[in-house]
Amino acid sequence: MTIICPKYHHLLLVIFFFILPNTIPIGFGQKNKNREELELKKKENIKQIAEIKSILDKTLNKKEASLGQLKAINQQVNVKEKQIDLINQDLSNLSAELRELIKINNELTNDYNKLKKEYGQMVYSSSKTSKNFTVLSFLFSSGSFNELFLRYNYLQQIAKTRQKQAIEIDKVIAEMKAKQLALSAKKNEQHTVLNSKLQESKNLEEVKSKQQKIAEQLIQKEGELRQQLAERKKAVKQLENLISNLIEKEITKTRNAERIARNAETAKNEKSKGKTSVDNNVEISEKSNTIKMNDSEATLASSFAASKSRLPWPVRSGFISEQFGSHPHEVLKGITVPNDGIEIQTNAGESVRAVFDGIVMVVDNTILGMGSVVAIQHGDYFTIYGKLRNVTVSPGQRVKTKENIGTVMEGKDGTSEVQFQVWKNTNRQNPEKWLLSK
Repeated sequence: MTIICPKYHHLLLVIFFFILPNTIPIGFGQKNKNREELELKKKENIKQIAEIKSILDKTLNKKEASLGQLKAINQQVNVKEKQIDLINQDLSNLSAELRELIKINNELTNDYNKLKKEYGQMVYSSSKTSKNFTVLSFLFSSGSFNELFLRYNYLQQIAKTRQKQAIEIDKVIAEMKAKQLALSAKKNEQHTVLNSKLQESKNLEEVKSKQQKIAEQLIQKEGELRQQLAERKKAVKQLENLISNLIEKEITKTRNAERIARNAETAKNEKSKGKTSVDNNVEISEKSNTIKMNDSEATLASSFAASKSRLPWPVRSGFISEQFGSHPHEVLKGITVPNDGIEIQTNAGESVRAVFDGIVMVVDNTILGMGSVVAIQHGDYFTIYGKLRNVTVSPGQRVKTKENIGTVMEGKDGTSEVQFQVWKNTNRQNPEKWLLSK
């Protein structure tokens, strides 16, 4: 067993000090990732603000106040407030990270200074003993060649470790200082952005004032609004009946096909037994309220279902101006507005696209206020596109995802909105949950 001279025990201590683990927190990378996600959300929100503003500017060109204008301004207010919230959240996260980095940097600096001091003490101690002891005497006082070799490797390891760890510590200190500077710059940048958004929040008050002004103008036209609402409810009911009848026809058609197939099978089986065929499957089939699909249709329906929350929007540019289900009227107090789908406000003349592969089942233009309506079947799912000015597809035609099916209709008030619905058999779905989030 080789025993190291006690004079060199302090060298081992120096090695242990220099191989201290890095003190950068494990969760630091996750915080950076969270901040990157916030930055992405802010950029997406800024795009949405610009999109809404572009649409709103065009509707505001109309002299008379309209519900379309009010819906766009309401959405503009919501998105701008969301943007300020995101910036505040980001700034708060940055401040916390900056404080943590400063603390880490101070601790590393203290450790580094302590190691430098201990290293100086070691050098000083070595210089005091150098008069009576040298490296060569340490090596050649070995009892054997193997011991000499071990002592030599020991001294080499001390030198390499000392040099390597000194470089590593300098590197860590430099990196932490760089991060501190970068985060300080980021914080200043975010403060600048926040100040600009705070200024925008003042501008937001102007938008809210305009919002209030339009609302007041619309209140003065209460009678006209009530008439529009009555026409709207009538159109919604007609569209509901149109789609319901369409789906019921498909269910009946597949039900009859199923009944014929079952009766044929029964007749075949009973003929082999010398009996007369009896239609004893009708009652069971009549209870079905779903479309019976073949293999290709079932595959299409399965693919459609798997695309939930990932379907493309039926228009390239726009925002949801009216949500699914019954909701309060924007102006009339105590009045609710029904909606089997969602309204998407967009630019005039915007192309309307199929959101998934399917077959055009119906094209209708008989519903007042709904323009042309297109229904596309995707197995036992249906997507409905209303308020189209013109249509470029016909019943029975197969369409692909994002294929143009027509253009949006512009209303009397200058607002361009698409009515979009999703049905599964006879059950209405919330289309917002099917589309990609913006």
